[in-house]
Amino acid sequence: MSGFWVTSKEGNHSPEIVILRISGRNSKKPIMSKKAELVGSHFPTIYLTIISLLQGIALSQLIPNLLNYLKIVDNPWSHVQLVPLVLMLLVIFIVWHHYAIGIFFLRWFPNIMDTIIPFIISIGQFYLMSFLEVKTSMYDVNTEAWTLGYAIVLIVGSFAYFSASWRVDATLFTNLMSLKNGIIHRDLTKKYFLFAGFSILCQGTFALFLWMMHRTDWLLVSLVLLVAHLIVFEIVLLQSMRPHFEQALEEFEEDENKR
Repeated sequence: MSGFWVTSKEGNHSPEIVILRISGRNSKKPIMSKKAELVGSHFPTIYLTIISLLQGIALSQLIPNLLNYLKIVDNPWSHVQLVPLVLMLLVIFIVWHHYAIGIFFLRWFPNIMDTIIPFIISIGQFYLMSFLEVKTSMYDVNTEAWTLGYAIVLIVGSFAYFSASWRVDATLFTNLMSLKNGIIHRDLTKKYFLFAGFSILCQGTFALFLWMMHRTDWLLVSLVLLVAHLIVFEIVLLQSMRPHFEQALEEFEEDENKR
């Protein structure tokens, strides 16, 4: 018994629809399924392993300095020097968290950018850490230099979000969902990571403004903005991307069981 599968080749403009006739037992799967299975099997490991290792190293450097600060400073919660330490902890958490999200909702063929971007982010984090070494006094924390570095890291880091938005490939989800649902998922994912990128870019610009105005005492505002970034985009994830993703998986499984 013969049938038809519809696949698409995406270019810079509208997708080119290609209709392929296949027969017999092979007609049960889209022509892209092998490609999707290959990427699906290896992409999470490539995507998450490097960043997890680097975030673990960054965290191991930050925690001793944070504990030293809390130990040697009187009324540690009342000084602006604490804010960069907390912001640094939040940056490490957000980087790892959004990479962890990516192993479920993102797919593309890896290239050199998937090594360059994590290393640039981590080099920036280690550079920031050099201004947070607390040894004898809270004034060991160089808030001016850290704020400039923080602004640069956020501005550069925003391109990791933009890269994810540009590169997600709908056809690589065809072993999990129909191509139609894959395209919908791609569009939702593009919007999510595009807006997240602009959020981080704006926050980096704000931090740069604080440094230029010598108002590091306003870093608490940056902390509030970064927490808001995490909360808002988690809500968006739970209310838009995840429900469609789960529904698409269920529909695909039902279709497979009917064949």
